[in-house]
Parts: sequence; structure tokens; C-alpha cells
Amino acid sequence: MIEYDPYMPEIKEDPLPIYARMREECPIYPLERWGGWALTRFQDIWDFCSHGDSLSSANGNQGPTLLEGRPSALQTLAGMDGEAHRRLRKALFPHFGPSAARRLADPMRTWARECIEAHLESGRIDAVRELGQQIAVRVSCTIGGVPVSDCDLLLDLVHRFFAREEGVEGMVEEGRNAVLGLWDYLETAARERRASGREYGDALDTLTQFRDQDGQPLSDERIARHMLLLVVGATETFPKVFATALLRLEQHPDQRRDLCADPSLIPTALMEALRFDTPTQWLGRTVIRDFALGEHRFEAGQPVILLFPSANRDAAEFDQPDRFDIHRNPPRILTFGQGDHRCLGNHMAQMEGRILLEEVLGRFPEYTVLRDETVHPPTEFVQGYSHFPIAFQA
Repeated sequence: MIEYDPYMPEIKEDPLPIYARMREECPIYPLERWGGWALTRFQDIWDFCSHGDSLSSANGNQGPTLLEGRPSALQTLAGMDGEAHRRLRKALFPHFGPSAARRLADPMRTWARECIEAHLESGRIDAVRELGQQIAVRVSCTIGGVPVSDCDLLLDLVHRFFAREEGVEGMVEEGRNAVLGLWDYLETAARERRASGREYGDALDTLTQFRDQDGQPLSDERIARHMLLLVVGATETFPKVFATALLRLEQHPDQRRDLCADPSLIPTALMEALRFDTPTQWLGRTVIRDFALGEHRFEAGQPVILLFPSANRDAAEFDQPDRFDIHRNPPRILTFGQGDHRCLGNHMAQMEGRILLEEVLGRFPEYTVLRDETVHPPTEFVQGYSHFPIAFQA
């Protein structure tokens, strides 16, 4: 049987061949080291997520805390269960839903054009560091209610959050220090907002005014941890999808020409990029009540990880899944997860991607990826490029 562990060096380098063998040889894979399971097929993951009442995120949804069965110290929205999770998610949704994404469309376009114009003379731009992340962090700041002028500080902390070292499983000391720095910054923001008595209609207002099921307000520390999820999640994953979308379009010039000729295809192309190069390698839950999925039985206490990139390459769900095709337009993908913990920011990410692809293809449709300068660091969690320079003629 194929060997798999989420921290294997081979997984950090190129997991897709291993995922393909797992789907064929052992789709519900036993994680003997951790006493749990890894799901690889699309329908299995989709059905597993429908058992929300039998699952818990109290041990987090990724990393050693989930696998080892330890309560997560982050205590973010992603680590909440049941009614407490539903109430807070409902309160925050207006800041992330379709209407909120439409309201931010014009500012996103303005920021994108400013970033591009700042690099027109040089004829090159890093699509991750100088474009995708610049837009994503500004969106995070605007939604969250912290100064956009602090975006460079926040970007630096996020970059260090995802630092990895060879031979170390999961987060390293630099990443833990970055978490502390983000907590301190966001806790100060919460404390100052509460003390000011002013309201701005942003997520920070919602969190400072929120009351739990017992009528108690959230502490500044808890608010900071919820805000951390917003800043880190939005700033790190979307730019990687944007970069790989540019790469696939350059590799398929006929499809790039189709998008330039008909920009209305861009939303469909973006969904194909999200499917084809899913950045988040796995998230998971802890089983709290025994239940069956087909003939397989999950038992309380077991961690279960969901291999979203594997599911998005499942031939039982997608015709020729290893072929990039902007005209595919499938009815469902798993890049944003499924069920109670489906990504809250999915509407915002799709709007960012649409606008950035419109601006890049509209300004310089014949861009060239500077492959010798791209950086694709090995990681077990969020895969993608950390540097992705492209050259162009305006």
C-alpha cells in the first residue's frame, strides 16, 4: 500500500502523484501514526462534511493539535462547534457575503491598478508579493477595521507565520513569534476600538458588540484570535491561486486568448484554477460520535483529515481531472470546503480573482512568467508560490 503522512518530504514537494495512488489503492487511508484517517475522494469528503453534529473543531482543523487530539490554542471561528459557531458565523457573514464583495469591487480595482502602474516602467511585477497579497491584505484590513497603512506590517507577520524549516513538522519558532506579534497587534486594535465608543460598520465592530449564548461579550484576546484567522487566511491562500492561474494560462495560450477575447469567461476560469491547483492541502475534524460512511465506520476521538487537492482531481467527479480547462464549469468543487465550516471568505476571494485577472489580461495579455525567479517553498499545508514574477509590455 502507498505510504502517506501529511508531513512526508514527498508531500511537501509534490503531493499529487501520491494522492492519485491513494484514491486508487486506499481512498480512506489509515493514519496509523495519528490514530485517524485521511479521505481522498470527492464524494467521501462531501458526505463526511454533512455529518457536522458528529464532528468537532475544538482541536483545530489542521496541524499537530488536530492530529494529536490537543485543544487548539488559537480558538478562532474555525475552531468552534455547534450553535456557538453558527451564531458568530451568522454575525460575521454580512462582511464577507456576495453583497460585501460587490461593495469592495471598485476599491479592489483601484488598488490593483495602483499596484500595476507602480511597476509599468520596470516591465515586471511579482504577482504574489506585489499584486495578489497587496490586494488581499488591503481587503482584510478594510473588512476587519484596521488601518490599510499597516498592510506592510501585517504582510511581514503573515510571511513569517508560514515559515518552515527542513526536518521540523508544522510551525517553527519564527512562525510562533509571528502569531504572538499578530495577537498583540489585533488585541490592541480591539481594545482601542472598544474604548473609543465609535462604530465603523466593520468586522471589528461586530466582534466588540457580539454577545455569546450567555450574554457575555468577547474578550479582546478572543477578538484578536478571530481577527487573526481573517488576516492570515485571506492574505496567504488567494495570492497563490492567482499566481497558479497566471501560470496555467501561460501554459495554455489558446485558453488565455479565449479569456482575452471574452472576459465574461474569467469567473469560470478562476474556478478551474481553484480546482486544478488547490492551495490548502488538508483540513480536518475530530470525530465526537461514531458514524458510518458507506461501509467504513468512524469512531469518536479519531482525527480525520480531508485532502481537498486530491478530491479536486478525482476522476469520479471530473472528466479528465488532470487537464486544465477554463470551459469546464463543474457544479461543485471542494477548494473552499463544504458544510458548516465552508470558507467564509469564498465570495471575497472570487471577486479578487476576477478583478485581478481582468486587470492583468486587459493590460498585458502576453505576459511571460519568469520561471527562473519563481519560488515554490516546500510545505505540508498551503502549497503555492511565494514569489512569482512576470514580465510584460504595457
